[in-house]
Amino acid sequence: MKKYFALLLFLAYSLTFSQKQKTLSTVNGDESNIVVNKNYKPILFGQRMKKYPFNKTTKVKIISYNLEFNKSNAYEPAPPPPKTTEDSIKLKEFYKRPQSIALKEIIGTQSEKGIIETTNLNFEEVSKLSHILYNTCNKYIINIRSQSGCFFPRNAILFYDENDKVFEIFEICFECENSESYPSKFLNWKNTCDQIYPELELFFKAKGLETQYLKNTR
Repeated sequence: MKKYFALLLFLAYSLTFSQKQKTLSTVNGDESNIVVNKNYKPILFGQRMKKYPFNKTTKVKIISYNLEFNKSNAYEPAPPPPKTTEDSIKLKEFYKRPQSIALKEIIGTQSEKGIIETTNLNFEEVSKLSHILYNTCNKYIINIRSQSGCFFPRNAILFYDENDKVFEIFEICFECENSESYPSKFLNWKNTCDQIYPELELFFKAKGLETQYLKNTR
């Protein structure tokens, strides 16, 4: 009888442990390769502000751009040199159309041409953004990082120095859940996680910025 009782106790313990393990490996109701980090401790605001690029920035801005371009056909080569009047008209019309932009040019030229929507973040908003960037992925033990689609960012975070010049850019593609920062590479898809992108997208949308391709603009 004691052996039978011990067997039942062992089975009950095994079932409970198995359920706990299953719960740990489930995030937002989906089975994944992510386990909740039991030792998670959020990085406090003061500590986050000591990290680059927040330790150097005097202004943080979030933006949207490339909203009118389908990433599959965003790049369109210019027409050949004009030979006729009609060719000249086509060339002029081509350059009047909005062109997809690469934000890396901002670092060198400080030109923000092509940006569609923009908003400056206040102190509270900077705190929330830094929390998303530095604490979201720390909640989990990530075994595998996924990457899909072609990187075609439509949103970014711009960091300005004391001379009001952009010194760091963090670009985000919510459609393929990918990101890139430059020139420092302080954060990109290799050291982020899938869970950070829904959080960032909600943040951008809450500030009134679009994050997806606007099909009706072209």
